[in-house]
Amino acid sequence: MRDLSTDILIQVMEDVIEDLHGHVHRVSDLAVNLGTGLDLDQDDQKRLALAGVLHDVGKIHLDPGILGKPGPLTEEERELMRRHPELGFAMTRNRIDPKVAEAILYHHERYDGHGYPFGLTGQEIPILSRIILVADAFDAMTSVRAYQPALPVDYAIDEIRRNAGSQFDPEVVEVFMDLAERDLLPQVLAS
Repeated sequence: MRDLSTDILIQVMEDVIEDLHGHVHRVSDLAVNLGTGLDLDQDDQKRLALAGVLHDVGKIHLDPGILGKPGPLTEEERELMRRHPELGFAMTRNRIDPKVAEAILYHHERYDGHGYPFGLTGQEIPILSRIILVADAFDAMTSVRAYQPALPVDYAIDEIRRNAGSQFDPEVVEVFMDLAERDLLPQVLAS
């Protein structure tokens, strides 16, 4: 499913955005594990692997000062940041599997309709995007970010559990909780 142009895109993304390499690969790995738990077919597993790596590709168009800002974003900066799914979709839609490009576009849609860019709800959101959202949220919480230190894994697990049915698809959360109980969640290595 990956080709030379996809590999080049991944390399550019990793060169431009600091500490993206670990994040996108952890998201990809967790997404594939969630997809396995949801009994997705092999093709969708491959799509999840690629969507996990490319979900933030649209960020290469954003100001690095915004991406690495240590404090809260201004409203204008937040609006720019919220454009990255659409930018990523525009970059990939004619280059990769349409379901992967779609997963990138919708990976910040919330189950309750309060996500972006379109405010989709529940089953309107493609399953690959609903999976990426959980994997991305877990890794964002448990990784050191410019705007926050890494939060404890137990805290992140509780947040995901608590937001099942609002932010996250309850079925995806159920599989996530099973992975957590079996100690199969990816861990960020201490730096």
